[in-house]
Amino acid sequence: MEEAFKHFKKVDPILHRTLLRVKSKLTPPKLKRTNQALFESLAESVVSQQLSVKAADTIYGRLKEVCGGAVTPENILRTSLQKMRKAGLSGAKSKTLKETAKAIQKGLVLTSLRTKSPEEATEALTKIWGIGPWTAEMFLMFGLSHPDIFSSGDLGLVRSMEDLYGLKKPTRAHLEKIASVWSPHRTLASRILWRHRDTK
Repeated sequence: MEEAFKHFKKVDPILHRTLLRVKSKLTPPKLKRTNQALFESLAESVVSQQLSVKAADTIYGRLKEVCGGAVTPENILRTSLQKMRKAGLSGAKSKTLKETAKAIQKGLVLTSLRTKSPEEATEALTKIWGIGPWTAEMFLMFGLSHPDIFSSGDLGLVRSMEDLYGLKKPTRAHLEKIASVWSPHRTLASRILWRHRDTK
């Protein structure tokens, strides 16, 4: 993290100033080492689609309950769509979780994605019904702890960048150009931007 902080100071004064304000709230990511831990992380990313963190946490907690205390591929496949809907999941998200669990049972090994490039990992994940680029990017960040991911489609990141950089309706290309200088630490930069939005 210290190496990343030095890099931000060198390449982006705006981000570095923001970092100094939120630094105390940043912690190193927890590495998820097992397929089960990674499945839970991917399930959380699916649940989080288009929701606030608070709402997503609430619904994920309910999903865990209807799955018998653990969100595993086996429990997802055993749990009825009706129970998943009652937990607060949409029909589409319920189907995505079912399809993800089926992909695991058919041989998708989530730990193997660590050895792939972000593009290859995203390609493998987006073959699953309902998993798009945003979900894959969140999983790369928070599941696989990839250090250099930026999601130009994430509304929280967009709003933070609009605020900090004085942007009005920026294109994805413009956001990605700004973010390019943060490489190879774009994941940490994203976490700084989210913290900025939280503290506001």
